[in-house]
Amino acid sequence: MKTYELYYLKNQQKLRKILKAKNLNTAQAMALRQNLQILSLKELKKQNKIKISDTLFCAFFKEFALLLNAGLSIKDALSLMSESSSKGLKDVVKELNANLNLGQSLSVAFSSLALNLSLSELSLIKMSEKTGNLAHIFSQIAELRTRLILNKKRFKKAIHYPCLVLLALFGAFLFLMFFVVPEFLDIFESLGANLPLITQILLSIYVFLSENYLLLICVFVGFCGAFVLSYKRSVKFAFWVDFMLLKFPFFSRFILYHQNYYFFMIFSLLLQSGNALTHAFHLASSSVKNYYIKEKFKHINTSLEQGLELSLAFKKAGIFDELVISLLHSAMKSGTLDTLSAKIAHFYEEKQEDFIEIFLKFLEPLMTLLVGILVLFLALGIFLPMWELSGGV
Repeated sequence: MKTYELYYLKNQQKLRKILKAKNLNTAQAMALRQNLQILSLKELKKQNKIKISDTLFCAFFKEFALLLNAGLSIKDALSLMSESSSKGLKDVVKELNANLNLGQSLSVAFSSLALNLSLSELSLIKMSEKTGNLAHIFSQIAELRTRLILNKKRFKKAIHYPCLVLLALFGAFLFLMFFVVPEFLDIFESLGANLPLITQILLSIYVFLSENYLLLICVFVGFCGAFVLSYKRSVKFAFWVDFMLLKFPFFSRFILYHQNYYFFMIFSLLLQSGNALTHAFHLASSSVKNYYIKEKFKHINTSLEQGLELSLAFKKAGIFDELVISLLHSAMKSGTLDTLSAKIAHFYEEKQEDFIEIFLKFLEPLMTLLVGILVLFLALGIFLPMWELSGGV
């Protein structure tokens, strides 16, 4: 497949689109099937996509908002940012400037960049063009991404310690299996004594690992590779994995709190920007990553289309707290859905932080218990037969 750059005219605007096709004729046919008025079409030998980290993403929008708040125009702000920003951001500014010079609106110019902007974020930019409140929206987009970074850090912090401990335990176990147990195996065989059950289990594990370690490595690597590919390519498999994750106590709460926080924060911003309730709900639910939870939001949307009241539709989904249902019911009565949605988002954010703190509090003694069990198993497996032999002498 080759990559082609298409410039076309729509509503008196010159727009840019990337097409992938086998050859130029196929790309031209694709554009004509979409009823596009072609201005130019050429092959891109190498497609350069601008990709920046979340940290640079936040820095870009914060700096943009700061300059707009200072009274600068979009063009002047971009000009200053092209001089003061880091290399990654300079490339973004250059690409954005080029899109704007083609006559594209700001939201369209952003959509053609590889900045991983969601539909809801692009909608916020589009609405801000109408209201003229670009600086505020850019600040909100930066804040949302910053909170996502913080949530990722909290999650990594929560699983960092147990992963390190489990990895150390696994490494110690393999070391003892392959370098310590064989020495005692020769001793036990030379004495010809009846071994305790725990020692027999330990030796059986050693024999199994020593005979099948290459097969186990291949199976593990193959399983991981197949799992990742299946998750990326199969919606049904991804749905099943996301559903199973919600069955695990720690992952279920963290995922629910995180996804609900992000949905309600986006929902609140979209409503404040003037989007209709149904449109804001659709865009906010598109930002949900978990396939199972996304399916729940589709059911809510269906219920709303059937005329069910908002709080009842959310209650029917079965993944929201009673307090949230009550707040949504009050919001619909008082007409303060935008502000109360923001409060619900903060409610889920606080629940997520509290849950991680509780999890970390109970994690250390649990890891200590696991270490103790492993040490006891190895010690009894190795030394119990020696104690029995010495007692019989």
